[in-house]
Amino acid sequence: MIGAKLGEGREAEVYAWGDRAVVKLYRPGYLGHLAESTALANLDGHGVAPRLIEVVNWDGRPGLVLERLAGSDMLALLQRRPWRVLALARALAAAHLAVHGVRAPADLPDLRQVLAARVEDADLPPQLRDFAMRILDGLPSGDRLCHGDYHPGNVLVAADRISVIDWANATRGVPEADHARTLLLLRWADPLPGTPLISRGLMAAGRAVFARGYARTYGGGSGRPLQLVDSWLVVHTAARVSEGIEVEQPLLIGLLEGARRNATR
Repeated sequence: MIGAKLGEGREAEVYAWGDRAVVKLYRPGYLGHLAESTALANLDGHGVAPRLIEVVNWDGRPGLVLERLAGSDMLALLQRRPWRVLALARALAAAHLAVHGVRAPADLPDLRQVLAARVEDADLPPQLRDFAMRILDGLPSGDRLCHGDYHPGNVLVAADRISVIDWANATRGVPEADHARTLLLLRWADPLPGTPLISRGLMAAGRAVFARGYARTYGGGSGRPLQLVDSWLVVHTAARVSEGIEVEQPLLIGLLEGARRNATR
């Protein structure tokens, strides 16, 4: 039943599974299928994610059989049609708001605990680690579904549907926390290795416009004032250091040092 490989990432590979489904096979040692299957089961019927068909074990590897979706990821679409930057930013925000309208199952990890572990693991000067942890200690828990890695590369766009994929980092928390992670990625994340130079140039020119469009639409559609986004942004910046993306480290450290100086004034 397993067919041609359709894609792969650090944690998993995706193969065709018949004509109307795909199977996402996790690599040995990765357990993201636990959170992903829980999140997708909870999202069934909401129309913002692929349908989870079944959980399988293939040659000793856990896998998720998922509805096969048409369309292109939003990042690729932005690279091909940069003039759609504002429309796609609004679409990204609208889908994120829809996700945050869903109550998270209780057995998903608590986002605050996940962030605390990542900040502790980050290669940070002690004063910056302590600063981030003090801020996290004052932030609230929540019961909303949080994606954990929400950015244009994890959103598929078809003519009549937008679907959010890759739920391995799903948690429960407050919407502002997940929103802040997206702001961090949109503003400062380095493009993936192998991104063509021309695409890097387009992304550099358009990312500020895209980030502002996303933030404005998300804030306007939330129905309430957003709380403590800047504080969540500091914590996510510290946690991002734990991902070991060397080219980003000086920028992330600089952002944390600037936030710490401002907090002591």
